[in-house]
Amino acid sequence: MHWYRACNRALAATWSGQAAAVQRASALPCATAFRRMAMALCMAAALMLQTAGPASAQEREIVPLRILEALHMDGVLDEGVWQNALAASGFTQQRPDEGQPATERTEVRVLYDEQTLYIGVWAYDSDPSRIIATQMARDGDLADDDYFQIILDTFMDRQNGILFATNPDGARYDAQVRNEGRSEGRFNTNILTDWNGVWDVYTSRNEEGWYAEMSIPWSTLRFETGDDVDFGINLERQIRRRNEQAFWAPVIRPFNISQVSVAGTLAGLNLTRHDQRYLQVTPYSLGGATWTYDPTETRRDDDFDGGLDVKYGLTNNLSLDMTYNTDFSQVEVDDAQVNLTQFNLFFPEKRTFFLENAGLFRFGVARETELFYSRNIGLARDGSGALRQVPITGGGRMTGKAGRTNLGLLLMRTGDERFGDTRLEDNIYAVARVSQDVGEKSNIGFILTNQRVGGGDYNRAAGADFNLAIGPKLAVSGFLAGTTFKQDESSESGFAGRLWSRWNGPLWQLEGLYMGVSEFFDPGMGFFSRRSLARNFGGFHEVSGRVFYTPEPDNSVVRRWFPHAVVGATFGDDGTQLTRMEHYHFEFFLTGGERAGITLDRNYTRVTADTRPILGVKLAPGNYTDAASRMHYTTNLSKPLFADFQLIVGQYINGNRRSLNLEGGVRTGSKFTFGPRYELNDVSLTDAGNMERDVTAHLFGIRTSYSFSPDVSLNALVQWDTNRDRFVSNFRFNYIISPGSNIYVVYNENRDNGVTSDALLGEPLDRTLIVKLAYLFDL
Repeated sequence: MHWYRACNRALAATWSGQAAAVQRASALPCATAFRRMAMALCMAAALMLQTAGPASAQEREIVPLRILEALHMDGVLDEGVWQNALAASGFTQQRPDEGQPATERTEVRVLYDEQTLYIGVWAYDSDPSRIIATQMARDGDLADDDYFQIILDTFMDRQNGILFATNPDGARYDAQVRNEGRSEGRFNTNILTDWNGVWDVYTSRNEEGWYAEMSIPWSTLRFETGDDVDFGINLERQIRRRNEQAFWAPVIRPFNISQVSVAGTLAGLNLTRHDQRYLQVTPYSLGGATWTYDPTETRRDDDFDGGLDVKYGLTNNLSLDMTYNTDFSQVEVDDAQVNLTQFNLFFPEKRTFFLENAGLFRFGVARETELFYSRNIGLARDGSGALRQVPITGGGRMTGKAGRTNLGLLLMRTGDERFGDTRLEDNIYAVARVSQDVGEKSNIGFILTNQRVGGGDYNRAAGADFNLAIGPKLAVSGFLAGTTFKQDESSESGFAGRLWSRWNGPLWQLEGLYMGVSEFFDPGMGFFSRRSLARNFGGFHEVSGRVFYTPEPDNSVVRRWFPHAVVGATFGDDGTQLTRMEHYHFEFFLTGGERAGITLDRNYTRVTADTRPILGVKLAPGNYTDAASRMHYTTNLSKPLFADFQLIVGQYINGNRRSLNLEGGVRTGSKFTFGPRYELNDVSLTDAGNMERDVTAHLFGIRTSYSFSPDVSLNALVQWDTNRDRFVSNFRFNYIISPGSNIYVVYNENRDNGVTSDALLGEPLDRTLIVKLAYLFDL
């Protein structure tokens, strides 16, 4: 028996923490990896039920004041009703001096009426001239600004919440938080920052500081009704020039505001009159044209269209979203990427309809193994491999909560489309997701997906997962999933499973995982980056571990040290080693916001005749070991002039690599930002014919934005990718008429910059100009 099988069996028993379970696990025959993973999942679920404990929320309370008339929103906070409400104050530092009172006074008051929840913020400052605000546009990154944010746990489940944030210039930032925002790998999908709720904020400044007035319609939130309803709540303020984060309900390092289990309480809300159903209707209309160019003719296609989105409250905590003739022409284009691996690249979802409650549908490993990946709906590749937009005829989604049960159902249909000689069939997509909160901060869930193609083919998947919190520092999660697909006359089935754990301490953080995947695991509605690895080697098994050390010295120019190491390996089903990686990284953060580090990476790669070419180079079968170093430095991103530098030099598989990445920009306050980007990848590889191949890929990009106000902005992204010989530009003007209602003017252009072109920017392939109006009617 190979060592990884024994480790897996012992690991499954270890999760249970019971001697009898260990004995039973050691006696079980390891007929299949599926049985071993199922055993581990069941044991972890049993442990979850046994470890349910009382909530650990803090005894901090805000009593909101109910008012009879809507407020006039201007950010000045001079209405008398604000002074009648009780103030929440006494903020406590997390950084830099944990446990000490905040250096500046902050007061927060909460009001509400039949339609809206209001939050008033008095952010006093002894030196208002040094207040920092670099963002004004919607969903700008506020990490380098003075900011205030609030999280609301409307179901008091101590796991999930909705985050709202602003800065002194009235920027709007929001996010949905699940599982306390716990990161379960390199990418965190438990904090959904792309979600855009319907709410508003106004700010002002004077010689005493800055002020914010937030209004959040009740229709944006989900909650239980009643005459004495409590929400979980926490408040945070950052003073950027001091790198100070202070909380109303203290949060210890290394956690952040998403840890709603330690939040206080927004107490005594009278929500008895919210049993009526809410209805929001958002029709859209657009007009525009597309010009397509080829060597023989130029074709213009005019586009005049419309559609409809409807949101209906089945209850106050269950909502139904329906869409007809959905259009996403206003969505910005993807950032160009150069693929230096044998695996698929991941591009994030940006379409608004699929972002609402998207965290509820998450299942698997972010950007690596996901059972549901919404970008598969309405986007498909034609015969040449180009990504095409397929019309979405319509669909619906029901999401919300019933008691401690989280529910998510989605059904979408796309129409058929022809691109040249390629015909893309119509598809029906269905997803059902259920999870049950257990104990204080744990849950267990299930998912089913089904994709049916017009010709009768299908891809189906089912899975179960759990998230287990053991005390404030230890988290364990896992999943087990199976897939089956039919294409033409062939069909195959496969499975994947994973166990992961993380221990979060103030100085040390530790992670460990095991993952097993069978040969024909293939989630058609999901994203599986390493499908080729599973197919080429009859499945694989992965083990890895991470260790982080994060001291934060007092009275030092270094704000935080961050050395860490990651080691991992994958093995074929016969125990043959397929890959190995060692990542040693020494990094530190300075008090001014600067960041620097150096990395040593060592990798082992096994290549077969079936391994996909890398940068177009087909490699000879064999085993390869390489080592490379990465150096990076980031300046203070709150300054008017900022930059990020990264250099990678060393070996690469059977050759060498030099990569340079330069990003930076210039900004004037929070209104204008000009950000150029340059990436160079100079790679030499020896191909299967023993010929040395040199590949040089350049990426040039410029991202710029101008915000006339928080509601009016102009954004542009221009990219030139020499690897694909493409020049892409995207210009978007956005006017927010009111929260949820928008006017967009969008211009896109694609050019071929190949060797046959004499033009500076290449020959045009297509151009599109679209004007779109979407207006929200709150009925």
